[in-house]
Amino acid sequence: MIEVRNLNKSFGKHEVLRQLSLTLEDEKIYGLLGRNGVGKTTLLRLIAGHLLKDSGEIFLDEEVLVENPKNTAQVAYLPENGFGVDIKVKASLTTEENSTVTGMNNFLKKH
Repeated sequence: MIEVRNLNKSFGKHEVLRQLSLTLEDEKIYGLLGRNGVGKTTLLRLIAGHLLKDSGEIFLDEEVLVENPKNTAQVAYLPENGFGVDIKVKASLTTEENSTVTGMNNFLKKH
């Protein structure tokens, strides 16, 4: 379970997330919907540890997520642009095969 409590993030004077709290339960699929610039990607990057929060807390199974290497190793974030790598998902392959094909398998094993 991922739990976010009173999360805040700003970029300069632009407040992106303000006092966000939510709980994502295990074995469920969630979607983030909203217009451009409302904080969807920022939230995912904060959970993955790619951004530093201004304040608030993020937990994985009731343990602090971001500052805990054991927990951060369980979270993966692959942005749409694939960190600058052109990633094409092939429908006929499994997720593992796709990650190997795109060269991300080694990256995911290390992180």
